Amino acid sequence: MKVIASLGLLILVASVIFGNPAFAELDNLQISVLNYDGNSATVQITWNHDDKATNYKIGCVSCKPNTAEFTTGDSIIFNNVTPFPNSSTAMLYVITYDSENTIISAKQLIVDLSINLKN
Repeated sequence: MKVIASLGLLILVASVIFGNPAFAELDNLQISVLNYDGNSATVQITWNHDDKATNYKIGCVSCKPNTAEFTTGDSIIFNNVTPFPNSSTAMLYVITYDSENTIISAKQLIVDLSINLKN
């Protein structure tokens, strides 16, 4: 549990230290749980386009093992998202990088996989 709290703090600090107010701050994040079987889910995350962003890292902190994927697009379908033990809550994050691999922004996402199902 300390690792999860530390990662959340790290993401927050990174967004404050490395964040640049001239860039978009991932303010239009949309999360849809496409399916959830009680053990794992498929989650779609979509965000606003930012011309200065060249790469995005999307990761899952609650997943065992922790996983991360990179994309250059404005959305991703993230498979095998698992919640924290004895809950339906998952923790994900999205980090935006510019062309020099500098962090532009970071967002932590807390998702209740059982109530965000897309119909």
